[in-house]
Amino acid sequence: MARLRVNARAPKFQGRLLQDTEQLWRYRVQEFWGEVIPYLGYVIQSGLGFVIAFVFIAGTALYASFLDQIPAGFPVRELGWMLLSPIVVYTTYRTFLQSADLGYLLRLEHRMNRYMKRSVRYSLMPRMVLLMAACLIYWPLYSRADEAPKPLFVLLAAFVVLKFVAAYGAWGERHMHDRRLKLACRIIRYAWSWGAAACWLWLDIGMAGLWTGLGGLIYIAAIWKLPKLAFPWEEHIALEQVHRNRIYTFLSGFVDLPTMNNRRFSRPWLHALGNRYAFQKKKAYRYLLVKSFVRSELLGIVLRLIVIGIILLWWTKDSIWSSLLLLLLMITIHAQLKALLQLHRHDVWLKLYPVANQDRSVAISGVYAQVLGLCVLLLLLPVIAGGLSIQVKGGIGLGAAAAYVLLCWQRKHAIERLISTEEEE
Repeated sequence: MARLRVNARAPKFQGRLLQDTEQLWRYRVQEFWGEVIPYLGYVIQSGLGFVIAFVFIAGTALYASFLDQIPAGFPVRELGWMLLSPIVVYTTYRTFLQSADLGYLLRLEHRMNRYMKRSVRYSLMPRMVLLMAACLIYWPLYSRADEAPKPLFVLLAAFVVLKFVAAYGAWGERHMHDRRLKLACRIIRYAWSWGAAACWLWLDIGMAGLWTGLGGLIYIAAIWKLPKLAFPWEEHIALEQVHRNRIYTFLSGFVDLPTMNNRRFSRPWLHALGNRYAFQKKKAYRYLLVKSFVRSELLGIVLRLIVIGIILLWWTKDSIWSSLLLLLLMITIHAQLKALLQLHRHDVWLKLYPVANQDRSVAISGVYAQVLGLCVLLLLLPVIAGGLSIQVKGGIGLGAAAAYVLLCWQRKHAIERLISTEEEE
């Protein structure tokens, strides 16, 4: 694991930036990327860049070959619905606001309009590009497999408009103070977005435009009329911190970060996973590690990777390419689980209640092996349900088992090296 030494320094503050909020926004963006970019070199050195390039090349070849022999009755509309609807509905906004802004910028709230407009444009642009790229990738399959495909320009324009409506709803939800009202509006936004995407895939242009147009206007009017805060400082700051935590959680899988704030979730339905280690001195660190893992953002990342992997493996379950995809998913999950090494690594209580380094190493290796093993079993389910021969499925299973053993061995030695380095320091 790479380790960085960063000289601590006081935060830089420039009073002149308060005179121009748009210049302050540019300074905040440059400051954020100035913090993140140095770590990207370590991410590329880890091999992730090669994996992404390989997936792109292999995926392009597989997609091109699939277009030449699309099976009869292929659920092209269902696939487009599952692909495009989440991109339409999911919208986050980067404001780059910080906790100290409540003291320095609160008096400038009436001049923050230009700042927030830049944030909205900055946040929507990459999401619009992602949506259009997904439409362009989906279009060749849709135009060949669908009985009555809509023109590309019409499909692109329709989904871009749907994205704007969903983005307006997400922005309005952020300004709502009532939590129950915010939750209700979020459920309505998800239902409307998925329903509108289904209309444009299943109905003709006239009916789809009529239903989504009326529904969109009613939805926008409702969001506009509902009570909202003029400038929800706490909500902007909290959501910005959540976004930063996700980025640093991802980066911590590739580089030893100097600091990382962890977001905690209450998941009582998973308490039993850690409780079985309670009151056992040898497993004290494993108890804490499991409790922290099930409440952390890392569990959400792993679950999302499993869901995406199952969908992709189900799509390729009848092809030998599923074996390569399974290996890439295992490597990706393996890289993310590297964040387990950072949990409680620098806690003061380790000095007050000393835990033997051997026990720490065994605990981290054990939790890693259990989590990765469960992920591999879940990812193998679509392959087992596929149409490949028993011999091929057995070969894929043996290959997955061999890769699992190799990854566990590599991670165990990495943990031992890290702990030995800490002892020397």
